[in-house]
Amino acid sequence: MNIDNTKGISSKQIQQYEKNESLAKGKGVQDERPAALIPQEKVELSDAAREIQQLKNMANQIPDVREDKVAALKSRIDDGTYHVDGEEIAKKIVGESLLDIFA
Repeated sequence: MNIDNTKGISSKQIQQYEKNESLAKGKGVQDERPAALIPQEKVELSDAAREIQQLKNMANQIPDVREDKVAALKSRIDDGTYHVDGEEIAKKIVGESLLDIFA
């Protein structure tokens, strides 16, 4: 790369630019700083984060559809023994609506 106008640019800035270009091209220029001064990435999870991860993994193992419940309800519907109380359903709908409004 040719640089025609270097007015106001120090040799240190040019060296840094070349180092960045080499890294971008995958040449892997070595950092000359001691290992203790090179920034390291480190992630530490809190106990709460670990617990949340465990709970998430457990939840992912639970099936989306509870086949036993579905089969039992289908059986009751087919037998004619499954009855729904309309008033109870209406109460739950109104209750949920109120919770949504005031939440």
